[in-house]
Amino acid sequence: MKTMPENDHNTEKMKKSSKRRSSFVKSLKRCFFNYCKNTGLHGFRYIVTSETNSERTMWLTMCMSAIAFCVILMLRLWIFFSNNPTITVIDTSNPIKDLPFPGITICNNNKVYKPHADLIAQKLLMNGFDSNMSNRLFFSLMKLIRPDKIEIDNATASWALDTLGYTVEKLMLELMQPCNLLLVRCAWLGQIYDCDKIFKTVKSNEGFCCGFNYHFGLSKDYWDELSSQTNITTIENDVQPSNSALHLPGVGQILDVPGTGRDIGLSVALNIDAENYKSSVRQYVGATVLTHDPIDYPDVGAQSSTLLPGHTMSMELAGTKIESSEDIRDIPLRKRMCLFDNENSGERMYSYQTCISECIHRNTYGYCGCLPFFYPDEHPDMRTCYLTDVDCILARRRSISQVKVSHINDCSCLPQCNDQSYEVTSESIRIEDIEYDSELTHGLNAKTTSFLYVYFRDGTYLEYRKQTILRWDGLLASFGGIFGLCLGGSVMSLVEFIYYMVSNHITVPKKRLETQNDHFPPASELFVSVATCENWIKKHGKTVMEKREVRAWNGQLSQRTRKNPFSLKSKGSRVFHK
Repeated sequence: MKTMPENDHNTEKMKKSSKRRSSFVKSLKRCFFNYCKNTGLHGFRYIVTSETNSERTMWLTMCMSAIAFCVILMLRLWIFFSNNPTITVIDTSNPIKDLPFPGITICNNNKVYKPHADLIAQKLLMNGFDSNMSNRLFFSLMKLIRPDKIEIDNATASWALDTLGYTVEKLMLELMQPCNLLLVRCAWLGQIYDCDKIFKTVKSNEGFCCGFNYHFGLSKDYWDELSSQTNITTIENDVQPSNSALHLPGVGQILDVPGTGRDIGLSVALNIDAENYKSSVRQYVGATVLTHDPIDYPDVGAQSSTLLPGHTMSMELAGTKIESSEDIRDIPLRKRMCLFDNENSGERMYSYQTCISECIHRNTYGYCGCLPFFYPDEHPDMRTCYLTDVDCILARRRSISQVKVSHINDCSCLPQCNDQSYEVTSESIRIEDIEYDSELTHGLNAKTTSFLYVYFRDGTYLEYRKQTILRWDGLLASFGGIFGLCLGGSVMSLVEFIYYMVSNHITVPKKRLETQNDHFPPASELFVSVATCENWIKKHGKTVMEKREVRAWNGQLSQRTRKNPFSLKSKGSRVFHK
């Protein structure tokens, strides 16, 4: 038995592979020809119908250039959409009633209220402290808010705290002027309320203060926790009617106002009480008024104004709001760079300003292993900073300033997708002894009392509305416009292309099969000589001969020739035509 040499076998394989590639290329050419001839895209039919090669080449180049230009425009649009998925629209016609009223936090500059300090000094005196040591302790306590050199040694400061059995937070809370003594009379929308019911003792970057419409993590009133202060009452209980049966503004929900003007807002009469100053964070007698978002911790982003004794201060507000459409939720966080309220894991609502405040406090105080007593959240896992930590805090601040570290860049805090901010314009005027009376000022000493009025200045506010620059349907329409501009195509052009691709692979094999099964004369009438052919013509007529090729081939035709009867070249085969 003879075997085929290996070289001949490999050569045969290469020939078959080459035949398959050639067949595939021919199929693609045929498909391209049919598509160009019948497509509705501009210019493509001239590639196959032009009379000269130069014209066909020119049209092919122009069509390929149009396709490249179309792809480039689509890629540029996609890159722009990916890098800038949102657009901001400015709207100035929003009524002020749709903007929440800000949180108002009032802080007395005096952090050691003299009557309370005297009570604590008596406790210390019974345990070996003299008045000089107690005074140095009280003078140094305000350095917990504004770190600076303290006037008492660390050992004595620690001894005082251990003697009292107080935490730092409790000590500072007892030493503050209570809100029911600082706030004499309060009115909301022109109606008088008990200040002690609509204001609460809260934390801020100024220490313990009194907050109105304050909704940052307000799960408790700090002052209510101190049983030692339950005997302190307001000095104006006789003129403040009880409103226990009424809705208390700013306590249960965030407030809004129906309009603008001095009488449509918050009005407060304050007793700053300069005579009882013991230790102040500033060099003058007065109160700091912080204006902030109701859900924010009063620190970063809060605007401050100073109210002096015997003065009337008007605070005119202008609001700005950022509102994001729900479509922005579908954009990845790394691109939209903002958080919605319900996307933050935690018990309280997310606040960008509060996040920054917490980060700054941790970077500044965490180096010393403590956090300030006015830190926004409870921190049971870390101790509260005391006078013994002031030197470390000052050293930490100096080191940060030298390396120029930016707290905001290091905090990884994202802005809120929906937020509001406030611009404050304040005006302070000294109260004159003239004949003037109102429900808020009635019976109060104009020389020692201060009056605060907070209200909106304009009937509208500025809104920045963030929207997606393109939705999926808009992006699709933009792609379609580019496709139509460059190639004159549409959705039907894509359908057309798919149709020609599919139909070509279905109809071509079918036509080949039909060609192979074409009708031939019976085997008995096949001929291999001219004489036989002439007899067959006489029998069937010339007309039949004009329509049909007569093929004859012997029994030794090659397999290739049998597959393609139209190119017979083998020996023993003859083809006759009319």
